[in-house]
Amino acid sequence: MESIELAKRYLNKLDIELAKFPISDTNPLVMIESSFYLVDKTIQELKEGIKELEFLDEEEEIEFFKVYMTEFLSRSHFFSELFQIESERLGIVNQSDDFFYSGKMEEVKKYFQRYAALNNYLIMGKSYLDRVYFLRGSEAPLIYPDLFRHTIDSSFCTVYTLHFARLKAMEKLMNYLSKKVRDVQGEVEKPSVPNQQTSILWTGSKVELVELIYALKTTTVVNHGSITVAELAKAFGFFLAKS
Repeated sequence: MESIELAKRYLNKLDIELAKFPISDTNPLVMIESSFYLVDKTIQELKEGIKELEFLDEEEEIEFFKVYMTEFLSRSHFFSELFQIESERLGIVNQSDDFFYSGKMEEVKKYFQRYAALNNYLIMGKSYLDRVYFLRGSEAPLIYPDLFRHTIDSSFCTVYTLHFARLKAMEKLMNYLSKKVRDVQGEVEKPSVPNQQTSILWTGSKVELVELIYALKTTTVVNHGSITVAELAKAFGFFLAKS
C-alpha cells in the first residue's frame, strides 16, 4: 500500500498549502492561479514519487485511481474552471454579478445532466464497474466521444479518473457559485432548527427514502445542486418523523 500512503501524504500536504491561498474579492485571480500551480506542482511530484512503485493488486490500483487521483485532478480542474469564470466576470460590463454567477450555475447544471449516470455512480458510492473504470488495462467504453482517451497519460490515469475528477470539481464549483449568488443577494442563512413536533410521517421504506434523497441530489433541484447528500439526509431527518 505504499502508493496509497504516498498519495495520502501528498494530498494532506496539498490541502494544508492551499489553505494559505484563500480566494477573496480583492484579487481572486492571483489566489486562484497560485492554487492551480500548487496543485500542478504537487501532481508532478506525486508522479515522480510513484513511478517506481507497483500496485500490490487490482484493489490497490482501483483505490488509487478512483479515490486519490480523482481528488488531485478535481482540484486542478476546479481552479482552472474558476480562473476562467472570474476572468470572464472581470471583463463584463453592464451585467450584475447575480445574473453572471446564476448563468454559470445553469452551465454546471447542464454538465451534471449530461453525466447524470456517472454522477449517480459517484455520489451513491457504487463499485460494480470499478474494474472497468479504474484499471488501466481495461477497455473502458466511452460514454460520449471526446478527446480524453487520446490526451491522458495512461500510465498515471484512466478515462474515468478524469470524468470523476471533473464531476467532483463541478460540485465544488457549484458550491462556490451558489455562495456567490447568496452573497450578492444579501441572503443570510438561518441555522437549521430541529422540528420538535411534526404531523408528517414517512410511510415508505428506508431504501425508498434514500433513493429520494439521491434523486434530489442528482437532479440539482435543491440549492441549485450545491447541497450535499449528508445535508439532504439531515434536513429530511428534521422534517420527517421516524417511521
